[in-house]
Amino acid sequence: MVLIRKKSNKKAYVNTYRPGTPKGLLLVLFLAGSVFLLLFLSNTQAPPESAGRSSHAAVFPENLPQLDPGPFQKLADRRRGLNKIVERLERGETLGHVLERLGLDRVGAHQVAEAVGQIIDLTKVRPGVEIALFREKETGEPVRLEFNQARDQHLILLKTPTGYVAGSLEYEPLVCWAAAQGRIKNSLWASAVIHYGLNPELVMAFADIFAYDIDFFTDIREGDEFRLLFEEKYCQGAGLGPGRILAAEFINNGQQFKAYYYENSKGEGGYYDAEGRSLKKMFLKSPLRYRRISSFFSRSRFHPILKIYRPHLGVDYSAPTGTPVEALGDGRIAFIGWKGGYGNYIEIKHNRTYTTCYGHLSRFAKGLKTGQRVKQGDLIGYVGSTGLSTGPHLDFRVKNNGKFIDPLAMKMEPAPPIDPAERAKFMALVKDLEARMTVRSAAGP
Repeated sequence: MVLIRKKSNKKAYVNTYRPGTPKGLLLVLFLAGSVFLLLFLSNTQAPPESAGRSSHAAVFPENLPQLDPGPFQKLADRRRGLNKIVERLERGETLGHVLERLGLDRVGAHQVAEAVGQIIDLTKVRPGVEIALFREKETGEPVRLEFNQARDQHLILLKTPTGYVAGSLEYEPLVCWAAAQGRIKNSLWASAVIHYGLNPELVMAFADIFAYDIDFFTDIREGDEFRLLFEEKYCQGAGLGPGRILAAEFINNGQQFKAYYYENSKGEGGYYDAEGRSLKKMFLKSPLRYRRISSFFSRSRFHPILKIYRPHLGVDYSAPTGTPVEALGDGRIAFIGWKGGYGNYIEIKHNRTYTTCYGHLSRFAKGLKTGQRVKQGDLIGYVGSTGLSTGPHLDFRVKNNGKFIDPLAMKMEPAPPIDPAERAKFMALVKDLEARMTVRSAAGP
């Protein structure tokens, strides 16, 4: 396999905190410029390339070698005679707790928080972050603080006569291309995540691509196959997780589905089949994701509570209470509230023809009301067991001109295809992506 590498760029931002006095301004600017020049020199090394490992799910290495954070800075610290103290932010703590353990007095901690707060949201500093304080060996005077807010962002604060100077160094991730393929034994989730070890977010994105044509609750068959080409992102030698899926293929019950990501000249991106037809349609195939179906469309079903046979003109999706429910398509809320045996119920009118219904919800998404417009994929509520229900599930129904129809049999027209003026460019991209995906997939056993 070939590791495709993209050169990392760095962007630096500086904010200054001054406790009410203009003195020392030149010194502040001089120190700020010095530290960022030092950081720039100490972080220009790129991670070495590594050979990929071949498996049935052929993904590039998850761990690239760690980078030395700054040899020039370490040398300068040794010459200057600095002691380094490190504390970790624990769950439930604030930045102030860590600064107190590091030995900063109340005034110093306040100055640090003020300076950092000009760059990042202090409430979003994550548990587990290690914050390093550097002190003069002889005097114990604080000199510098450093910590990584994220893999791609390094924060540094310098102590000056007028307070602290805070800077942020941001790194553009290294982007590699990886491929994976596999065969389904029971469900897409169990096979791809548990058996082949793919990232859950990647699997969800894969299912989202085909969500207009495949219902992953009802259509999956043992022996179905999947194949995909996607981005893997790394920063400072550590994986950030998968990026965008570039190409995908799913063989469902012998039928082949393919998708390619294409961004047009206007910067609008989407997935298309090999002929340039958009995969996006008026409706999704399912209002839930990665759950199992418990009851299918039927004109005569035995009601478990009323103990009588009566039509069940929809589909029951069994899922834990609190599972998010999405709008199947763009539309306007025609009803939201309590509706007898349906319990908490939402009805969305999409056009003059179609209306979708969602029953037994535990609660509604915040801010929704009758008459409000929603978009396809918007969160509208959560699975529950309200009304006449024996357990948590979503009662999902579709009306066509006021009459209930089988939601699993709906067929929708796709969105507009590739612009003819861009078709040649698109076809060249498809050829390139197919070649790359084939080479990588062939590397497996």
